[in-house]
Amino acid sequence: MEQFTPYGHALVSVALYALVANILNAATGIRKGALDLAPGATPLADYANPAWRLDRTYMNTVEMLAFYAAVVFAAILAGADSTWVNWLATIGFVTRLGVAAVYMPGVGKGYGGIRTIFNIIGSLANIGLVLLTILAVF
Repeated sequence: MEQFTPYGHALVSVALYALVANILNAATGIRKGALDLAPGATPLADYANPAWRLDRTYMNTVEMLAFYAAVVFAAILAGADSTWVNWLATIGFVTRLGVAAVYMPGVGKGYGGIRTIFNIIGSLANIGLVLLTILAVF
């Protein structure tokens, strides 16, 4: 497993990203239970509704985790430059924290605000990881 040591920050970032998803899962479950919603139900879809924003933060985190983990692991397995992989993976994780930090309390607008900026930066980090993977393979 020594070949993965240079990618330590990237691996920790993926693990922490998954931890954040698990924490959000518990938080949204507790909130839905407090609202007496049926299992699997979604709170009223309204940006002004804190329960809905929490649920959407969780769901968006889960949705993006699949893409994020796939490109991080692809870059690692391809042997892409570890410095760049670590930086981009860390940026991806930090932007996810940023999304959660502004989405849950309802900071900014629902569309086009700081949350969108964090999402774009995270997507650019993912694209960077894809490019690193391609360069490492070919």
